[in-house]
Amino acid sequence: MSVRTDDEDGVRVVTIDRPDKRNAIDRHVYAGLDAAFTDAVGRDDLGAVVLTGAGRESFCAGADRGELAAVAAGEGREFARVANKFCDGLLTYPKPVIMAVNGVGVGMGTTLLGYADLAFAAESARFRTPFTAMGVSPELGSSWLLPHLVGWQRASWMLLSSEWVDAQTAAAWGLVMEVVPDDALLERAVAAGRAIAGRDPASVQAVKRTLVDWRVEPVTRALEKEKEEFGPLLRKSPPR
Repeated sequence: MSVRTDDEDGVRVVTIDRPDKRNAIDRHVYAGLDAAFTDAVGRDDLGAVVLTGAGRESFCAGADRGELAAVAAGEGREFARVANKFCDGLLTYPKPVIMAVNGVGVGMGTTLLGYADLAFAAESARFRTPFTAMGVSPELGSSWLLPHLVGWQRASWMLLSSEWVDAQTAAAWGLVMEVVPDDALLERAVAAGRAIAGRDPASVQAVKRTLVDWRVEPVTRALEKEKEEFGPLLRKSPPR
């Protein structure tokens, strides 16, 4: 299985489990993530969801290059369908989402943080949005979400330069809330989830709605514009 789930003390831990592919996301990962997150919504015993990656080297290396090549060739409809389904659900997800970034977060491994309510990074974590290096445009609504996380100029630098950002810089900029030792990362993220899960669920979900509902329209518009730009650029410079 490319996605694992573990439930304990009111928290669901969802793990992208493709360490041999640096936890790159293909259609099966997207389908697994969607199933794991959707199932947690209907579980009264689960108050928060933690997302992490298997192993120590990579949280998520972005979209699987084979899937991107298929999209560039006009054959990636299923990948696009499951990707859109999961991301649309994540935009309005009713329960708190906590991300535990182990190792590198590339592309989606960074832009997914725009959908996190809390994010923690291991000391070894590094972040990169390599869109200009790949010859494409941003995705996952990051053209709107990233400036709101780190500020306009920092987001512009990340998106335009394709340079790496280390964990301490990411925390200073607001991309993640806290940097913790590698060995303590998941424990810290789960502890935060457990603290939230122990609060009144109706109140927690009301807070979540007030925090995220206002962003649905602008992020949806950003996603539409990004797709408009991304497709032609990807076809012009397909992954090899």
